[in-house]
Amino acid sequence: MEIICLLENNTTDPKLASDHGLSFFIRTRNQSILFDMGQDGKFADNARHLGVDLSKTDLAVLSHGHYDHGGGLPYFQKMNSTAETIMTRKAFEGRCYARYLDYPPKYIGLDIDAVDQSRCRLIDSDLALSKASTIITGFSNKGFIPKNNAGLLIQDKDGQLTDDAFTHELALLLEEDGTTVLFTGCAHSGMGNMINTVLTRTGRNHIDHVIGGFHLYNRVTRVTEADSRLDILVKELSSHAGTTYYTGHCTGPDAPDYMSRKMGRPIHVFSTGTRLEI
Repeated sequence: MEIICLLENNTTDPKLASDHGLSFFIRTRNQSILFDMGQDGKFADNARHLGVDLSKTDLAVLSHGHYDHGGGLPYFQKMNSTAETIMTRKAFEGRCYARYLDYPPKYIGLDIDAVDQSRCRLIDSDLALSKASTIITGFSNKGFIPKNNAGLLIQDKDGQLTDDAFTHELALLLEEDGTTVLFTGCAHSGMGNMINTVLTRTGRNHIDHVIGGFHLYNRVTRVTEADSRLDILVKELSSHAGTTYYTGHCTGPDAPDYMSRKMGRPIHVFSTGTRLEI
């Protein structure tokens, strides 16, 4: 399995754009998948520089309904005329907002009018795409939940803004040659919760690789969650012996090093242009 980070907050290659967002291109033996699309068309420009032909991508998956993950969807639909995009119904229909400091709530959801809904598969529950590909929704909230979810809101049927419980979030589990890889967007539901839910639903006892943001950094205040809070997540992730973690985007600059030291094994950091062979 080949995994290429098309967009992340940082880049080590001056030819590649970075932006607050996330996008991965995944190539397995049987299919190619675009997982998230960043804010706009930068992921597509980077793909061209990286030799990735998105016009031939088989499938797109959107992790949740925030603009920094799905804002690029209209660009993908214009350049690829056949691939459908899978997302939760609530990611498409929900209207997400953020309240930053003392400013009025700001819309951070998808540009619905720019998206061709006829090419979207809106799901309300788990979906098995094949024996090797599964989408999981509806995660447990018993463990660590990112504190930085505070201020992230969703509009209810009456037009009122309420705390977002992130029922619009999903994860993608892939298996190839006996190796499993779990992709998440921001893990607003808590990475430990998401892993445990996937294991329970699929009947597995182990996931080999987990790739995604942990949502531990507030980019407005530039503050990472307190060490005492990180220790809770460290304990949860450490309980999965042998799982390799890769993170970036909303995890922030400081948490990966701290968590790696506490866990006694590395949490790898990806950036725009990172290539993984798994």
